[in-house]
Amino acid sequence: MTTEEIAKKLCDHCRNGTERQGLKELYADHAESIEAMSPEGQSPISRGREAIAAKHDWWNGAMEMHSSELEGPFVHGNSFAVVFDIDCTEKASGQRWHAKEVGLYEVFEGKIVKETFFMAPMS
Repeated sequence: MTTEEIAKKLCDHCRNGTERQGLKELYADHAESIEAMSPEGQSPISRGREAIAAKHDWWNGAMEMHSSELEGPFVHGNSFAVVFDIDCTEKASGQRWHAKEVGLYEVFEGKIVKETFFMAPMS
């Protein structure tokens, strides 16, 4: 698959709520994820597809999503970016927040090998 095809498929999975399937289909086994923020005491870096899946599981257990939208993908060479707009509540504290985040994805040999997230200040 080309970078553009991978980018479009990832965005489709995000829009359709099938991120887990996208992770299996589009990510390399050794992929790396670098978050802009991480839970206290945890590393912002997840290495390997299983660790990234565990990060998704944590998020789904810790947050209640009210809405999630995305813009993109924006493709350049072997990379692409996606802008996420998220409205959620942290289940433990009840704190609701709105965040905008940019995900930058790197593709090598037809698989996503790295994702890096950049976050604007939350409101």
